Amino acid sequence: MRPAPRLWPIISALVLLMTGCGVFHDYARDNQIRLFSLGVAGFISPAKLKVAVIPFADEAGLGAPEAGSNMARLVTEEFSRSGDLYLLPAGDVARAVAIRGYAHPLTTEQIIQLGRDLNVNVIVDGAISQLDQHSQRKGWRRIIRYFTKQQRYVEAMLLVTCYDASNGVVLAARANSATYKMGKDERDPFDVSVETPPPPQEAIEKSLDLAIEEAYYRALDGLAALPFKAPIIERVGEKTVAIGFGTEVKLSRGTEFVYLPTQEVVTNAINVPYHVPGPPKARLKVTEVSEGRAVLEITEGDVNPGEFIVSWEHD
Repeated sequence: MRPAPRLWPIISALVLLMTGCGVFHDYARDNQIRLFSLGVAGFISPAKLKVAVIPFADEAGLGAPEAGSNMARLVTEEFSRSGDLYLLPAGDVARAVAIRGYAHPLTTEQIIQLGRDLNVNVIVDGAISQLDQHSQRKGWRRIIRYFTKQQRYVEAMLLVTCYDASNGVVLAARANSATYKMGKDERDPFDVSVETPPPPQEAIEKSLDLAIEEAYYRALDGLAALPFKAPIIERVGEKTVAIGFGTEVKLSRGTEFVYLPTQEVVTNAINVPYHVPGPPKARLKVTEVSEGRAVLEITEGDVNPGEFIVSWEHD
């Protein structure tokens, strides 16, 4: 039964009031549902993906010498929430980047080299690209704008890019913005002589925290679709080889891998090459696992040190 016509104004007012005051939260961001664990893509990797977050670029001009390193540490802590990821300590990653002299943005060659140096599956690069503040009325305040004060907001934008460390292919690249409300704006909006004071440190930090949380949820989908890849580090026997991953990433005995050699190289319009794999040239199975090391038996074909093998799932 439809509500009587006289009830429509009351219903509309209630909807506007509740959505403006935060009773109903928007859990859908960019077509991703974030209500508890719903909508989170399942990881296909048979082990935890090993991830390194390099120091971020400070393009917003925060000025603090350690701003980029601190941001990498915070992003590392946020991504550590996922049980499917193993994060290297941010300090160790920063030292490796400094030794190489790398800086944002990384080239494909630098990503591959850093991936081998750190022995990781994923490299995360990023930048604090924007930090701004503004005043406005939102939600129900827009309806009764002449009787309410404007609210002050700090908005941060964070660029986060996740790369496949084996070949430099982009797994996820997002601009993540977040707005933090500081409270009422007590300034006279018609007094142009009053300068806008800089946002307090607490507001800056909270807006960046929100942007990091947004980056975490948006990056998971891209990482979830990455199979586990590892370079062969040595030949142990005639039919056995070793990789530099083990119990730390929850790799288990019996896990199957294949070696997929490059069949074709395709270069896009901006001269970025993509290696298209061919059919399996070798099949392997994990037989021994320890901290930072696993031994695999070659059950078919052959593979050499330096070549990457990929986790393989049979139907």
